Amino acid sequence: MKISIVKIREGHNGFYNQCNKRVALLEEGQELKILRELPDNKYICEVVNPTKACKLHGGYHGMTVETYVQNLEVA
Repeated sequence: MKISIVKIREGHNGFYNQCNKRVALLEEGQELKILRELPDNKYICEVVNPTKACKLHGGYHGMTVETYVQNLEVA
């Protein structure tokens, strides 16, 4: 996946691991910017314009999260 802006795929709401070992709530449609690819189809992404629910659960703009490619779709 070479696209830099993606979003959480429909039906893949849930808590995602932040890079600092906390978790963050990401809802379907939440935009992410891919920062780098990891082994095993994982990506390190940055949250872009977090949703209200994301913010209520400690999320913020620029927060880095780890996610699998199957949870993402092109924005």
